[in-house]
Amino acid sequence: MSSLKRSVLVAFSLALAACSSTSSSFLVTPQVFWNQSKALSGAEFVLTVVDQRPSDQTLFLRKGTAVTSLPTSNNLAQQLESTLTDAMTAQGAKLTSSSVTTMTVQILKLSADADQRTVEHLVKNDVELRIEIQNSHGSFDKVYAGKSSFSGPFKLDNAAAEVKLRVLTEQVLAELLNDSSWHSYVKG
Repeated sequence: MSSLKRSVLVAFSLALAACSSTSSSFLVTPQVFWNQSKALSGAEFVLTVVDQRPSDQTLFLRKGTAVTSLPTSNNLAQQLESTLTDAMTAQGAKLTSSSVTTMTVQILKLSADADQRTVEHLVKNDVELRIEIQNSHGSFDKVYAGKSSFSGPFKLDNAAAEVKLRVLTEQVLAELLNDSSWHSYVKG
């Protein structure tokens, strides 16, 4: 075999290996771009995000009967709390630890479940968040959820799964933020 053919074959093999590699990190970093309507002016509350999933694993890779999983490389509850804090303060809310009104956002589900087959992969995403508001006037409890799926050729690239799960998480967060039914529970 000529050295040129060997070089081309090695380069092609390396490119294929790079395309099919799965990194060991998995980030979920949703952002919500919020208008400046000040819909939460007059609202004052304590915001807490807690991860209530049975496991901190977020990406599940299935190949036949074998399952491997990865947690997020970042603190998921802290990331969602930061995202929600930015969005709610942009809407005029005052988030303070001295308020008697508490808003707890529970992460019930947030996962990407990938079925890796010989020549393709299928990924199902599932996000479910519960909002609970407590104050001296009463309480509010509602679940916001979304599902999505995608497929592609060959082995799953973690970056593609990250993007799709982030987008679904942003959609669920936007649904929560756009729902005005809880606003009266956080306004004095």
